[in-house]
Amino acid sequence: MLKKFSIKIKTAFSLGISNIVNVLIYRLQSRTGYFQKRLPIKPLDCGPLFYASEEMSPSVILTDSHHKLLQEANFLYKGELTFFSHARMKTGSPPNWFLNPFSNNVHKNPSTYWASSEAMDNSLGDIKIIWEMSRMDWALTFSKIYSIVRKTNDLNLLNQWLNDWIEKNPPQAGPNWICGQETAIRLIHIILCAHILSQTKPLPALVEFIQAHCKRIALTCHYAKAQDNNHIISEAAGLFIGGLWLTHFSSDPPKRQMGNQWRKKGRYFLEKAVQKLIAPDGSFAQYSLNYHRVLIATLNMAEYFRKAFKHPQFSKHFYQQSSSAILWLFQMVDPDSGQGPNLGANDGAHVYKLSETSYSDYRSDIQMGACLFLGKRLYNDGPWDESFEWLGMNPATYPYDPVTRSSQVMSEGGYVTFSYDTRKKSRSWAMIRCPKNQFRPHHADALHFDFWLDGINVLCDSGSYSYGQNEPLRTYFISSSAHNTVSFDTHDQMPVISRFLFGQWIQTTEVQPFSENADGNMSWCGAYQDYFGCRHQRQISTDGLKWCIIDHVSGYRKQAIVRWRLQNGCWILKENCLEGDHITIKISTNVSSEIRLTQGLESVFYMKKRTIPVLEICVTEGPACIHQEIIRVNFPSIFRL
Repeated sequence: MLKKFSIKIKTAFSLGISNIVNVLIYRLQSRTGYFQKRLPIKPLDCGPLFYASEEMSPSVILTDSHHKLLQEANFLYKGELTFFSHARMKTGSPPNWFLNPFSNNVHKNPSTYWASSEAMDNSLGDIKIIWEMSRMDWALTFSKIYSIVRKTNDLNLLNQWLNDWIEKNPPQAGPNWICGQETAIRLIHIILCAHILSQTKPLPALVEFIQAHCKRIALTCHYAKAQDNNHIISEAAGLFIGGLWLTHFSSDPPKRQMGNQWRKKGRYFLEKAVQKLIAPDGSFAQYSLNYHRVLIATLNMAEYFRKAFKHPQFSKHFYQQSSSAILWLFQMVDPDSGQGPNLGANDGAHVYKLSETSYSDYRSDIQMGACLFLGKRLYNDGPWDESFEWLGMNPATYPYDPVTRSSQVMSEGGYVTFSYDTRKKSRSWAMIRCPKNQFRPHHADALHFDFWLDGINVLCDSGSYSYGQNEPLRTYFISSSAHNTVSFDTHDQMPVISRFLFGQWIQTTEVQPFSENADGNMSWCGAYQDYFGCRHQRQISTDGLKWCIIDHVSGYRKQAIVRWRLQNGCWILKENCLEGDHITIKISTNVSSEIRLTQGLESVFYMKKRTIPVLEICVTEGPACIHQEIIRVNFPSIFRL
């Protein structure tokens, strides 16, 4: 008990006392009815939010992307929404905003105040499923469709769905007002729709909608700030953009005055959050590739609307940090596929989606960010440039000036990338997680090794599946067992304190810089020791064709298991050699070991999981040295090692 208490105290200091105080204040305000007194439930008058504008640019010739958009619209007409970029579910037209279509459960009391315990309704299942519908990316689809084909029915249907949402979700009532970040995402989506639809003389219902959302966001900024993650980035950007919009368009002086206050507050919090949460190497406080994309997409919106409304520039430091974050994501994304490691927590977010590229392709947000913050394109022409069309930007005005992906040790965020092009028709690269954990970690992934070959993620990470799952699934996806690293005995790398919180945050030590010998072979080494005294050191070296990973493990009582999570395909284990379609893994140890091919789980999309093959190397004596060689097999024989 004393040890558990000590772990919680240390974790509290790691989180930051001011953050904990803000969370406690928020909870006290929720329970005492403070929020309800400050901002009571107040229904909005229904009416169309959008009108047919004569200022819209002429309709365009239909492209392949437009046809994809039309197909998506056909499903909306049928009352079917796509959840988390993969699951098309029947929700009705307009949708039932309180239905969980994965379980067919419906929220029991959607009219209660958002801060009450009844608003969450745990019997519903994962609340993110409900929130997904109310992020209103479907409104963006309707807006783009109308701008292409100019059918009045599309605009009418958009207004009908929005009015139904407003009627069923009056401000501050029900689950869709619980989260300030969800409110901000919805707000930015609707302002983006207004921009695409050229709403230069906004209707009263749109002004009231935006004002109501700004009020809700402003109410709990202290709680968003305490999260040290995308919550404060999204909410600050929402206030800034919403305030800008009201200041620019509202004809009512009090509304313009409030808009100006929200703009200033949003800008202040956004500048402070970027300064604190983005490291000099571009790493973000949330150790997650997809949340990093949310960060970039949100910063893109803030900077785009700042320019659109001719507002003064942000600080020099803001642009430096934002540019570093964009280049970080560029380094982490495979150049052939546009995909990246399934790193850290992943809730399936794909916000402000303006191109019809796939969910797993990160190039659209990177390209837009590069143009807005770096003044150039990092990728040549491609479908990821579609976003420019909807924002009225000409990509040709931004020169194509690619940055070379290079091997790096990003020590502030805790990442190592091996980027290796042998120029012998082979492209392989890897990412290693070597956490410093200045902010709370979500996955026990220290020294995870992610391996890519010719655009294929051959050795992959786990994902998250769902934040609302019960045991054992919830713990599995965040555990070291779901990553390409070592698990010791029966404990994890860090003890779980609560659903979203680990204690005893891992700190990687002995992190070495890259070394390169005369033959061009690169090597790196890092290690950590967990709270039970178990130690893992991982040495990696490569010439681009052969990769050597040497794991030194010690301090365990019964066993240590190295796991390699494999791409789905044909794998054959022959004694100490695993043969696959793309690579062979040869294994040797200095002690007796058991090598087995088993199964694990992978979640590329939120709320979707599948089994994948997993190679396990188990040693029961210690200390042990486990040597693994990864060799490409479908390579011309003259280059094969």
